[in-house]
Amino acid sequence: MIWIALFDLGDVVARWDPSPRLAEYARRSSLSVDEVRSRLARDGFWEDTDRGVYSADEMHAQICARLGVAFGRDELLALQALAFRIQPDVLRIAEALAERLRVGILTNNAPLLREAVPAHLPELARVFNPILYSFEFGHTKPARALFDFVARALELSPREIFFVDDQPRHVAAAREAGWDAVPFASAAQLRRALIERSLLGAET
Repeated sequence: MIWIALFDLGDVVARWDPSPRLAEYARRSSLSVDEVRSRLARDGFWEDTDRGVYSADEMHAQICARLGVAFGRDELLALQALAFRIQPDVLRIAEALAERLRVGILTNNAPLLREAVPAHLPELARVFNPILYSFEFGHTKPARALFDFVARALELSPREIFFVDDQPRHVAAAREAGWDAVPFASAAQLRRALIERSLLGAET
């Protein structure tokens, strides 16, 4: 029996487009977008933030140092949220699903996004509980360890977790961990998958 449905964030619950964030970084630092991207990618920094190598304060300090800008904390949090645009049709599915079981998010993301969500992406905080970030577990999708750690943290067996992600390799890894996982193609396809599992009614 499924007890929780976990949604990926980027390109499932929200469209992921880092270009507005990069453009703002570039504007405020007087650097080109390519230079901003290069500085933030140097030494694997951005991937390391998703793995929990840096605390929120350390991440803040690194971004300021790499771009040469003394960003205020709320300013920086707003920039993190700028890369996400909520998909209303998927949010409606999650809201309907939340009337029947727990609905959460599992995302490859960093400490500053967790801090940004309540004020800058309030729809997520309203609908999804828990919101689980890869940095909290020290691993990113598709690492098998992440899925195992998440199941233990939720105190659920793998077969009690439904998962949807736009990345086929993440779906494959979740299935290998024993989760019921499906690839995301559209809100309509996701609704059908949930109806097939009797997690949503056909009228939803």
